[in-house]
Amino acid sequence: MMRNQRRAAVVGGSIAGCAAAVALRRAGCLPEVYERSGSGLRDRGAGIAIPASLRDEAVAVGYIDAAMPVLPCRELVFTVRDGENPTGRVIGAQPFSAFYTNWGVLWRELRRRVPDEMYHPGTPVVGVGADDEDAVIELEGRRERFDVVVGADGYRSMLRGRVDAEADLVDAGYILWRGDYPQDLLPDPRPRLLTDGGVMVGFPGGHGGFYMIPGLEGGGSRINWAVYGPAPAGLRVEEPGSMPRGRVDDHMVADLERLLEWFPPYWAEVVRRTPRTELSIQLIYDVKVAAYASGRALLAGDAGALARPHTGAGAVKALQDAMALEAACRTYDTWEDALAAYDAERRVAGNALTDLGRRLGRDRVLAAPDWAALTPEEFEEWWRSAATGARRNPYSVDLPDPNRNEPGA
Repeated sequence: MMRNQRRAAVVGGSIAGCAAAVALRRAGCLPEVYERSGSGLRDRGAGIAIPASLRDEAVAVGYIDAAMPVLPCRELVFTVRDGENPTGRVIGAQPFSAFYTNWGVLWRELRRRVPDEMYHPGTPVVGVGADDEDAVIELEGRRERFDVVVGADGYRSMLRGRVDAEADLVDAGYILWRGDYPQDLLPDPRPRLLTDGGVMVGFPGGHGGFYMIPGLEGGGSRINWAVYGPAPAGLRVEEPGSMPRGRVDDHMVADLERLLEWFPPYWAEVVRRTPRTELSIQLIYDVKVAAYASGRALLAGDAGALARPHTGAGAVKALQDAMALEAACRTYDTWEDALAAYDAERRVAGNALTDLGRRLGRDRVLAAPDWAALTPEEFEEWWRSAATGARRNPYSVDLPDPNRNEPGA
């Protein structure tokens, strides 16, 4: 790439920010990463999914190690309550080519590829200016000038408005309950369904998902679950925002309990065993953007187009954005050409994921079917209709041969 215009500021130091920094370093640039949090990222432990093909590509090009802990998933099994049957009645299965891992595991993989002298925790960026010549970021008490600035500052991105002034978050109209805890706390006996992939539970007006993820620092596997449904009565958060771990009160949990009446007994008990300190509520938003780059500013991860969690696309898009940014920087000799190429690719891909998330939200929550009434044929038609309409579904590729010795699986 260009020899004399290599300084890059990355606003945000989570998965998207670290991935962008890795991409820029590999392309010969000198990134500086500014992360608002002082230490809170290291211990995050929520579950995430990575498409099998993307995980293999990230290993091949050196973004992550083959030994990074992952657990394979080959299908999502959908169940409904059936009397006192502990795990419910299976109504169908959907192929799902993925590896499950832990947010903190992936973040650490990327973070260790960013030299400490380039990563600045506890350093909030309070303002950004960018035109066709350079970029300026404002820190507390000083300003820094760079050749380009990357907005990797999450779904409430300050940079998004700089790149696309018309982009506004859209409330999905429902929420996501989340929880995770060590596998030793799971009810016994543990069903085989958890060994082979993910389990989905359908109920009127929503669904829940359950799967295993690796722990942090070799701490053993954890159960991760998520339940989509209506917002609990009395939920009050600063908009846009969410209810973080440790802040969910008894009245909100009572609303969750009402949803659990529709769950097979085993999966309801998995949710009930979640320590209150591990329980959170995520408000769901999405947004499409008219651009991924403007002047010397560009967007990455959830700062760009934002998709609903149904797509499993948060970390996925961050890695794909980073690889596209590296390719553009290696290919072109000016920032103008590199960012134009990056914008053309990632704007289309990001907005397509937003569309996919809206379709999944409609099909699985807002206009969910009568799950228990679906025949096997109707179930297959139901999931194929969403998959067929999503030409950029990142999970559409089959997993490698399960008999192959897969590192970390």
